[in-house]
Amino acid sequence: MDFRKLNLSPGFTLLELLVVLILMGLISTVIVTNTSFFDRYQSDQVEPYKEFLNFLSEESALTKKTLAWFIGENTQSIYTLKKNEWHLQNFDSSYYPNISNKIIFKDARGQTLLFSNKTELPFLIFYPSGQSSGGEIYFNEDNSGRVLTIDAFGKVIDNRNNYVASKGL
Repeated sequence: MDFRKLNLSPGFTLLELLVVLILMGLISTVIVTNTSFFDRYQSDQVEPYKEFLNFLSEESALTKKTLAWFIGENTQSIYTLKKNEWHLQNFDSSYYPNISNKIIFKDARGQTLLFSNKTELPFLIFYPSGQSSGGEIYFNEDNSGRVLTIDAFGKVIDNRNNYVASKGL
């Protein structure tokens, strides 16, 4: 083997290799970040609901205000209770979960609420003491039968496979 030909053969410099590796790292980071973002905030995902409900519970306790989550007519909003009247609060829309028409809400009174229907009463109420009115959210994700239960203490329980279709919904 002739060593003179090896020294004269064109090859990649260390700088060129580093630039390629850095570009590959940046591209893979962008791809991973974007797909995990879309998966997390896609409609009908359970995690955004859990985070939102925990946020409302904590917000009520920290501000010492009674908060209510109203859903209906394809909108959702947060109200506070002052002098026995509900007053609209301005929350950033990024806090709210994406709701589809497949999701069924059942409040503590046993009334079924749909996102598209008109309603006068709140779905959930969170009290400064850490308690809540309670309710259930039924997801229809490929018939997996996922149910989020919000108990009277504001705790969110994920009942993945405990939903029975004969509950009359």
